[in-house]
Amino acid sequence: MKSEFTEGALTFYLSGRIDSNNVDQIEADLMDEGMLFDNVDIAFDAKDLEYISSAGLRVLLKVKKAVKRDIRIRNVSDEVFDIFDVTGFSDIFIVEREMRFVSLKGCKKISSALNGEIFQLSDDEMIKVYSSSVPLSEVKKERSYAQTAMVCGVPTLIPYDVVKCEEGHGIVFEKAEMTSLAYLISHNPNDLVKYAEMLATTVRELHKTEIPDGKLPEIKDRYMKWLREVNDPNDANTAVFTTLISSIPDSPTYVHGDINLNSVMVQNGELLLLDMSGSARGNSLFDLSSLFASLVAIERKTEGYCRKTYGLSKATCLEFWNAFFTKYMCDRPQDIKSMNELLIKYFVLKENILMKLEKKNRLRTSS
Repeated sequence: MKSEFTEGALTFYLSGRIDSNNVDQIEADLMDEGMLFDNVDIAFDAKDLEYISSAGLRVLLKVKKAVKRDIRIRNVSDEVFDIFDVTGFSDIFIVEREMRFVSLKGCKKISSALNGEIFQLSDDEMIKVYSSSVPLSEVKKERSYAQTAMVCGVPTLIPYDVVKCEEGHGIVFEKAEMTSLAYLISHNPNDLVKYAEMLATTVRELHKTEIPDGKLPEIKDRYMKWLREVNDPNDANTAVFTTLISSIPDSPTYVHGDINLNSVMVQNGELLLLDMSGSARGNSLFDLSSLFASLVAIERKTEGYCRKTYGLSKATCLEFWNAFFTKYMCDRPQDIKSMNELLIKYFVLKENILMKLEKKNRLRTSS
């Protein structure tokens, strides 16, 4: 039986029919690798599997018991999936249907996203195609986060399946006639305050949306992970940043992780969020600091950032931030000054961490 390490697991390739005629040999082949079960993750690729009998299912169950952790079965056809489903094995294993192929030939590009491009697939569907540098696991994660957020009431597009295409992988979404906030502000400058207040109202509601425990990651855990990855015992800032993150109160509510004028779209007068890969549970400060950074703080350090990123001037972005933040803080106007000072601290924190992460990744890539 063919096997190889792929996607972080020792993957066995199942093919043809698995029944009483060959199940003993298949069991022997799998158990020959038994000495590895304590040290590696196990997965199965069922792309070429046509049928599996109860005897074959029992062999997979033996492997599951030997591994004593989750096993993923990838590229399962509809016919084989029905067998796993009706027998209850889809509850025992992580069973993933075979990804369908979607051709982009003749598809019109709609817009660019943070980590890919968006194309119109049909009258009712569009597809976000990810950059080749984005691993499949990240694509699947964004789809999962988008589904969780949508079910909890976060305004976002309805996500369908993860697919393969000529350019790599993508997620199919419902088709929507929408325009980014950045585009609308640049073409309707007199409506800037209206759009800022729309965003503030939407974000306030987002930050009241509770997410069940375990459905999305905790955003503080993400920042702590970043800190551990760049940990430098000689850097006095590490302890300061750790204390700062720890001091932020926990919250069971939704945070997008990267709200900006390109990730917020307008459809029929309502706002929708895109780029859901940063979705998490946590304190609203993390979202506010990201928006503050993209509209104000980065421009102060890198002149021309707003023009390059949004097609807007520095003054326009600052005006938008002030209008947004005033509306967002409408029930706490006395705290605006102190909150702005706090957001500057968080910007310095995130910038410091991400710059070190980028440097570390560059060194890892070049070595």
